[in-house]
Amino acid sequence: MRIILAILVLNSLPSNAARVASDSVLVVGGSGRVGGSTVRWLDRLSSASGGAPLQIAIGGRSQQSFERTSARLGIDGLSFANAGVPYCDVCDELVLSRNSKALAAKASAKGVPAVVSCGIWPGVSALMAAEAVAKLGGKGACERLEFSFFTAGTGGAGPTIVSATFLLLATEVAAYVDGELRALEPWTDRVVRDFGSGVGEHEAFLLDNPDVPTTAEALGIRTCSSRFGTYPTVWNGLFGAMKALPKPLLADRAKMQGLALFSMPIIRTVDALVGGTNAMRVDAWGVDGRQVTLRVAHSDLEDCVGQATAAFGMELLRRRSGGPSNGDATISATIGPGVWYPAELGADARANILRVAREKAFVWEL
Repeated sequence: MRIILAILVLNSLPSNAARVASDSVLVVGGSGRVGGSTVRWLDRLSSASGGAPLQIAIGGRSQQSFERTSARLGIDGLSFANAGVPYCDVCDELVLSRNSKALAAKASAKGVPAVVSCGIWPGVSALMAAEAVAKLGGKGACERLEFSFFTAGTGGAGPTIVSATFLLLATEVAAYVDGELRALEPWTDRVVRDFGSGVGEHEAFLLDNPDVPTTAEALGIRTCSSRFGTYPTVWNGLFGAMKALPKPLLADRAKMQGLALFSMPIIRTVDALVGGTNAMRVDAWGVDGRQVTLRVAHSDLEDCVGQATAAFGMELLRRRSGGPSNGDATISATIGPGVWYPAELGADARANILRVAREKAFVWEL
């Protein structure tokens, strides 16, 4: 099987094609910090599986690079479904997730599986929500669910991720309230959450997250929202102050990238002092009044995002068959054809991905 990662695109051979010695993975954006972490984890996980090592290729991520390649190949508007490419994407913007989901029927008809919004959060966080809802009795048993996230400093993130956080301050928060999808003001409605031993209590504020609408719709949750906070708390105050800037300025990707690059010396200094902890918490309230709280924390955001992304990709690779030399039977697929949000995945796929995500976690309360 061949795979593409954009950051995870997975590309399988047609069913009548000859079996190759190993699976191929193309990581689009693999030269970035998260992409590089994903590559390392793919290599690590494939080596630990005992099978043939993955053939991993790293692709660029710029629009200019894409346009040059499209022109050279004479391809216009190529999608993973048209190409027959199993696909995994860490996109954290709702519109991108929705656009991918719109290809579900085409992907299903072509027998192509894809998972979108599948990193650590969004991604593993949605699997935590699915676990919480399962504990309450399954789809329709959860009345309200809240996501809470904490990162020490920037988590060691690069300037692209820092600028993306700035952009979110200009993005209305998509939240479900009593069964209605509403647009809320970002960086409001402060709460304080306990993220578990070794992390402690931290403030968090409303911030857009595609996990919210996709999880609420998949699991039948009437009220759902997401919050984020960082440390030291002065960063939270700075984010609040930046929100006062004109929205057109905040939404200008080039200017926000420039501001992130300008700020990096200060950011790196603070990161060196506070570390890169990433913590997630899911609180779910059942229609019967019961409450479930789940918590997960890793010591390095950059590392755990790559870990989570690779876990989703390796789960798509379960479609491959065993090597001809050992006569293993075909490994059962846990993710069928179509385009899936993480919260829609079945229990087996969820358990396998969470098993990988648990490695190196210092808080794991699921």
